[in-house]
Amino acid sequence: MNKIALFVTTFFIGLQVNAATPEQLDSLLNEIDQDIAAQRLSAPVGNNALEKIEAFRGDAPFDFRVVPLTYRWGESYVELANRAIAGGQFDKAQGYLDKVWPVASLTPGLEEAQRVIDDAIASGMAKPVAVAAVSAPTKAELEHQRQLAEAAEKEKQRLQADYQRKKQEEQKAAEEKARKELAEQQRQQQLERERRAANEQKLKEQRLAQQTAKAKAASAPAKVVVDDIEDELLNTKPKSAPVKAVAKVAPVVAPKAAAKPTVTTLASAASVAAAWADAKEDSEPIARYDIPTEDLANRSRDIADNMNGACQAMVDNDASVVIHAADKSDYRWLAVRLTLCTRRIDRSYRLRHSHEVLSGGAPFLTLHPARDTALIRQ
Repeated sequence: MNKIALFVTTFFIGLQVNAATPEQLDSLLNEIDQDIAAQRLSAPVGNNALEKIEAFRGDAPFDFRVVPLTYRWGESYVELANRAIAGGQFDKAQGYLDKVWPVASLTPGLEEAQRVIDDAIASGMAKPVAVAAVSAPTKAELEHQRQLAEAAEKEKQRLQADYQRKKQEEQKAAEEKARKELAEQQRQQQLERERRAANEQKLKEQRLAQQTAKAKAASAPAKVVVDDIEDELLNTKPKSAPVKAVAKVAPVVAPKAAAKPTVTTLASAASVAAAWADAKEDSEPIARYDIPTEDLANRSRDIADNMNGACQAMVDNDASVVIHAADKSDYRWLAVRLTLCTRRIDRSYRLRHSHEVLSGGAPFLTLHPARDTALIRQ
């Protein structure tokens, strides 16, 4: 009965939860393994496998990693008992088995070894092991044992309920975390869609603005397209300035004759326009360069760099340029690109260019000896 009381008490204590860390439990298992290998099964006190097995059970009652080690510990005692039996030391063998029964009663070989001892005693080969007289348990002791067993069962149920509750809480927390992560992912995706939509709208507006600017530039007068054309037009204005000055003075001398200077001014302007309209480059070209048609059609900013050194030749020879193109808008745009290209080489160089309508074939440009003004064909 004392064995039963010890087992129930040990089981009840094993159900208590301590705050042993996983690292401490791993270390304790390693120490138990070393003690069994060194035959420190239940001695010396304070440093043996049995005490550490009981300590592990108390710290982690639901950690079953200690069970295989417990059976190894019991097998070690069974082996010692078999050796004692072989030497006729039945009392010593029974002592070994008595240590195993309350701790690991399912140890392989335990029952066989006990049967050998019992048969030896029954046949008279061995004397019965002296056992101190034990009085029958009282009613109070039986009630106490029942209460301990009942308390152990309740504690077990409580621990199981706590385990299930914690498991449900962890699952609920994991689901809530996953829900929040999904919501955040969807929010980020929505923000990304909005950002892309805003960028696309901005690009559409920019393209529309560029198309509008190109349309305005195509319909605008030639003199406001590029700064070089505007400069050359401005450089020709002083020729008609004296005529305008006469027109302002004329009303003071003879008011009735004020219209005559106006006729002179118009005639001068018309003659200048006619002279420009009939202007033509009559010098022999000193070089010719093909204009990349694909770059021209796509309005590529690299067109001047793809013309085999035309800009460098313009600067080196201080040459004037005739652009042979069918479309005047192509001429104006290319004039801008050539101007920027030559200014990167020499900022003091001033491009003198003119347009020659090309009736057919691929566009090209020719370099001519230097001249003072541009030939702008209307």
